[in-house]
Amino acid sequence: MLIEIYNNFLNLIVEYQYIFNKLISSTIKDINNENSIILSFSLIGISFIYGLVHATGPGHGKALVAFYFTSNKNDYKKAFQVGFLIAVVHTISALLLTFGIYFLLKTMFRKHFNEISEISMILSSILIIMVGFYLIWHAYKHKKDKEKSIQQKNKNIYILSLSAGIVPCPGVMTIVLFSIMLGYFTLGILSAIVMSIGMGLTISIAGILAIALNKKTAVFFETKTYILEIFGAILVLLLGFFLLLATVK
Repeated sequence: MLIEIYNNFLNLIVEYQYIFNKLISSTIKDINNENSIILSFSLIGISFIYGLVHATGPGHGKALVAFYFTSNKNDYKKAFQVGFLIAVVHTISALLLTFGIYFLLKTMFRKHFNEISEISMILSSILIIMVGFYLIWHAYKHKKDKEKSIQQKNKNIYILSLSAGIVPCPGVMTIVLFSIMLGYFTLGILSAIVMSIGMGLTISIAGILAIALNKKTAVFFETKTYILEIFGAILVLLLGFFLLLATVK
């Protein structure tokens, strides 16, 4: 019953992420056409809400954070600290990868750089698909020794944050890559920062809820997380395929 409710919830989140991706891309295109300060602030606001919603979906270390805080005595302050550290690492890794892709595309398509926004969206979709495959591999790899792995990683909250956030955020990559392709470098970075704040809040809430609940929560995450991670990874794959099909059309 609980799994079914969670699956329905994830389906809803993926649907909203798809809507936000389309809204963000259309807003950036409108900014490119009208150069409106109001649209720029709208993009920043959308990015914050997108961060909140995006982190609610699969990944982002919520299960790891929840298990950590049900297995260790901590306060709410540390939950916020871990949540935002994960969001920062998640965003920085995405920015580094995006910059690498940006300069690669700029070198390859120097003469027609202003005409390859569609390429950036296709590439972002492919990256989301790759992240989905990675999440499946990661869940399978740690199925048998998950508890041992978590205990080793969580000796330090910085190690926890690094291990949970090291996978680049596909949402950040989509916003930043599409923005800088159209010449809005600063706006893209600012949107990514605001989005990371939204993600940090959502991840922190996962830690706070884990602290508020009793130790029985740890049993749920120990026995059910693998199934939820696999299902969530599949939804990430579907999101990437949907975005790819929408862009190609």
